[in-house]
Amino acid sequence: MKHILLLLGLMMVGNILFAQVKNDTFSVYFDLDVPTLNSKAAQFIDQLYANKKINKRAPIAIVGYADFLASEEYNNLLSQKRANNVKEYLKKFDLNLDEIRTVVGMGEVKRKDTFQRKEGIAEDRRVDIVMEYEKEYKKKLIAERGDVTVIMRPKQVTEIPPSTADPNFEIENIPVGKSYILKNILFPMGRHFPKQSSDADLQNLLEVMKENPNMIIAIEGHVCCITHVADAFDLDSGQMDLSENRARFIYEYLKARGIDASRLSYKGYGKSKPIYANEETQEQASINRRVEVRIIRK
Repeated sequence: MKHILLLLGLMMVGNILFAQVKNDTFSVYFDLDVPTLNSKAAQFIDQLYANKKINKRAPIAIVGYADFLASEEYNNLLSQKRANNVKEYLKKFDLNLDEIRTVVGMGEVKRKDTFQRKEGIAEDRRVDIVMEYEKEYKKKLIAERGDVTVIMRPKQVTEIPPSTADPNFEIENIPVGKSYILKNILFPMGRHFPKQSSDADLQNLLEVMKENPNMIIAIEGHVCCITHVADAFDLDSGQMDLSENRARFIYEYLKARGIDASRLSYKGYGKSKPIYANEETQEQASINRRVEVRIIRK
């Protein structure tokens, strides 16, 4: 009985600690049209490190933004410079720089009320430092368990569906109920309009749909590298619906070229169905960031 109570107690402690696992986001603010840190921003980062808010071994994402003033191209460059400068500043600390997984500029923050804000929006001129504490909390939990035996399990990896980049790929060979990845349909970061290099795969899918008039498909969008949100931010819509909008683009592409809507459906899954539960490389992130076509009927 004592052993059972001890086990239940350990499980409760484990649940409490894991419930506290989360990401913390700290925003560093910049002056108008300036990519470098001012003294206030530098002091803020110093204070974060002094207070152990920036963990030496936790993964870090650095995401830069700009407000709506200036052109899209200019804001993309400005936000990237701000992110790069924050990374450079972090080098002064005793950090494992390999844990800085993402350094990206997202351009301007999309808002609907910018016409009323001629002076710009100060809170959008920022860089977010996102700390992912999960691994560190897990290590702490295992250490506190003492002599409790922990059975390690292989990392969760879902079977990777076939893709249009595979040798001898043929859509007709995909069984009903299974899906394949539109490998060569590439989207700019944070956007749902694909690059021009994606035209060949889109045209191939269109031709197959025309040649097989009974075929019904579901288009499924997926994103990578997000936590605690249902979907990623879409710079084009200004909403957290990137995976859905990427799937919808392909749906609209086919419908506009003569494929009846009754043969098509689309849905965004965010990161709810990853191939890799936790991305550790750019390749794994790329595999998770995908659009799949599921064959519903032939």
